Amino acid sequence: MILITTRVSGSVLFGRTWVDNKEGFGNVTDSYWIGHDVVHQLTKERNSTLYISITLTNGTKLYIIYDRFSVENETNYYRLFLGGPAIGTLGDSMRSGHSLSGMYFSTPDRDNDGCSCNCAAHSNKRGGWWFNDCHHAFLNGKWSPESWYNPWYPTVTDNKQIKETLMMIKPH
Repeated sequence: MILITTRVSGSVLFGRTWVDNKEGFGNVTDSYWIGHDVVHQLTKERNSTLYISITLTNGTKLYIIYDRFSVENETNYYRLFLGGPAIGTLGDSMRSGHSLSGMYFSTPDRDNDGCSCNCAAHSNKRGGWWFNDCHHAFLNGKWSPESWYNPWYPTVTDNKQIKETLMMIKPH
């Protein structure tokens, strides 16, 4: 499996520019995003599996596995695709409610979401993500407990519960 993002502290801010998200940033041992261009290259010609986990402060690890995952190129605003069955203990917040499958990536400086506001620039979100008016799943919010609203609704509703998040892919 290939690690594409992890967060274990608030030391790396995820409210970054389009270019930062395109190219990647952070430190793989702490908080890290591999970059959209790399994710697109890894997923463009074959379906990949996406594994997401959230480890809670009490040590409980919740996860979800999406059977099919891909991200389109920059010309298509890194549109997200999630398909097939999803299994795990975390709940399918990326496809329930405000489904993120088919959504474009947005950053504070590039508003591509399905909302009249800019979800990525909103003060209680402030991070790049695939938004759909705005979200039920959002792993890139401000680490501050007053700010990171509904990281994975309804299972995880604030980041005071979170010790670590990660996303990994397995190309088929």
